[in-house]
Amino acid sequence: MRILFKAFLLFIWLLRSSNNGAYANDNDLSHSYIVSVSSLIPPTVCNRTRTALPQGPGKVSLEVLGRYGPCSKLNQGKSRNTPSLEEILRRDQQRLHLKNSRRLQKAIPDNFKKTKAFTFPAKTGIVAADEYYIVVAIGKPKQYVSLLLDTGSGITWTQCKPCIHCSQQRDPFFDPSKSKTFSKIPCNSTTCKILLEWFPPNGQDKCSSKECPYDIAYVDGSGETGFWATDRMTIQEVNGNGYFARYPFLLGCTDNNTGDQNGASGIMGLDRGPVSIISKTNISYFFYCLHSPYGSTGYITFGKPDTVNKKFVKYTPIVTTPEQSEFYHITLTGISVGGERLPLKASYFTKLSTEIDSGTIITRFPAPVYSALRSAFRKRMKKYKMGKGIEDLFDTCYDLSAYKTVVVPKITIHFLGGVDLELDVRGTLVVESVRQVCLGFALLPSDPNSILLGNVQQRGYEVHYDVAGRRLGFGPGNCN
Repeated sequence: MRILFKAFLLFIWLLRSSNNGAYANDNDLSHSYIVSVSSLIPPTVCNRTRTALPQGPGKVSLEVLGRYGPCSKLNQGKSRNTPSLEEILRRDQQRLHLKNSRRLQKAIPDNFKKTKAFTFPAKTGIVAADEYYIVVAIGKPKQYVSLLLDTGSGITWTQCKPCIHCSQQRDPFFDPSKSKTFSKIPCNSTTCKILLEWFPPNGQDKCSSKECPYDIAYVDGSGETGFWATDRMTIQEVNGNGYFARYPFLLGCTDNNTGDQNGASGIMGLDRGPVSIISKTNISYFFYCLHSPYGSTGYITFGKPDTVNKKFVKYTPIVTTPEQSEFYHITLTGISVGGERLPLKASYFTKLSTEIDSGTIITRFPAPVYSALRSAFRKRMKKYKMGKGIEDLFDTCYDLSAYKTVVVPKITIHFLGGVDLELDVRGTLVVESVRQVCLGFALLPSDPNSILLGNVQQRGYEVHYDVAGRRLGFGPGNCN
């Protein structure tokens, strides 16, 4: 009887239509989110109690922080250090052009080369568009550094003292002279020869000193220089219950950096390349939960989940080719909006190259996919007033200032193997203000055959990388 009464009240509530609650698809709310508009605005207070780090034997978990959120220590609460959403998206767009220019061997557009406010490298993906970081220790005794997580990059590097020209960071610069386990890789060594083949420096003289150099060129003519070294890398849980250490661990020591990590010390490369932490530590399994920027924290765990939690993880194969890519490619088979599939054949999707990348913010689709997604989303949001777009990325934005609650259609991404990723509302919308609430996807104009799955759409879920098993999984997360 109580259930019937609640159902009746819900029916009466849904019949109401006013500026305080307009609904885009009243006939089928099972494929929609009913959302309070005020809940879309990011809070200014950190709440760490909402996240529990996975624990147990054979694994170590670290807290993951959003560098622009209220829990971040990188900006030390200084709002002047926090870039606008447009600036963050511009960085993300630049990073995207860099990745495509490397993969497709195409020139970077002139309009990005002329950008003065943002510099980015022409050779390796170290642009600080990444939003999430962890704290690890390097050396003996330990020196703590904040590294941005990036499954789309391979090199793990940090700024080193003395630094001729380095970007500002929260932590003290890593000081090699204070580490008993630090060692430079000699220029005449076999290791250096291999590294120079993998990452050839720009200068003609590859070995002007006894150090094994790396030299990263920036499109504006500036650059980053440093040398390869080994030291002890320690990853330890916040509560001290678990840790693992690797020695010697290969890392880049940067002593001249004109880039900007917005307070971070460097980057942890998590791809499958030959020098990534995954390859150099023989990590066969890791997973993370990236929180939305709503006041909580996330986590990354190195090691397999327990048996109970693993039952809820659904896996799709990582694409294997004769020449293994250093990135994580999976196969997308379709997309649904409000419970209805987009009018594109599964055979079309399976021919596209889909890469999942924690360092890219916004998911990008080729024109046919983006156009179909936008059309389906707009159809179900037609009762809401359109708002101003953001940059040249978001053209589907809404002014929700007149509403208290809204109904947002659920978007589900389908992968090979029957794996369905039903996005959280915060994985669907990107919010600048209640007057600018935008569909959080963008067009990928530079490559009509690729999809890039960014971290906005990954938020709130556990993303599992079974590297040894060559599969990638999605499961319920505990970071929202």
